[in-house]
Amino acid sequence: MYKFSKLITELKNKITADGSKKVIQNTVIIAIIGIILLIAGSVFFQETAKKSEKVTPQPKNGTEAVETLSQKEGETKDKLEKSLESILSQIKGAGKVSVMVTFYSGNESVPAYNTKNSTSDTQEKDKEGGTRSVKQSDKENNIIFEESDGVKKPYITKEMLPKVKGVVIVADGAGDAEVRSSLANATEALFEVASHKIQVFERNKN
Repeated sequence: MYKFSKLITELKNKITADGSKKVIQNTVIIAIIGIILLIAGSVFFQETAKKSEKVTPQPKNGTEAVETLSQKEGETKDKLEKSLESILSQIKGAGKVSVMVTFYSGNESVPAYNTKNSTSDTQEKDKEGGTRSVKQSDKENNIIFEESDGVKKPYITKEMLPKVKGVVIVADGAGDAEVRSSLANATEALFEVASHKIQVFERNKN
């Protein structure tokens, strides 16, 4: 700002000293150039400020990833239990049914792999002057990643549901032996769970 004021002062002095039209024309041209430079500089700084305001997406940390996975597994459990309750409640005499399902582990995600196979055939000489062929095969599997919003994650080809460990069933009509047997048999058929891992109880009516 100081330099700009100094430049104006020098131009005024020169105009006063010379008083020629040429000096005036040059002064006008210089002033116009100065205004253009000021406008261009203002636009440049505005664009720079806008770019600096853009937030770079940060990858999820370990805690966020675990929370997301736990939430997904919880949703799978809820859906499975509700589906089982829906089908078991349609058994004659069952009445209202509530179930709880436990698993051996969580959901299993199967990523895509880029497989590279390589073979080599080497001829080796032994001490007796003979030769032998040594064949070697190598297989390399690399997980394929995809990028979304600046975050890289494995490309998942399929999701495998966890294996059911046990089922507890509480039903209004479970006091009847036939109904209780039907509930257990239906559950065993659906999940291929051993009968002793399926427990059926009558709901408390109090």
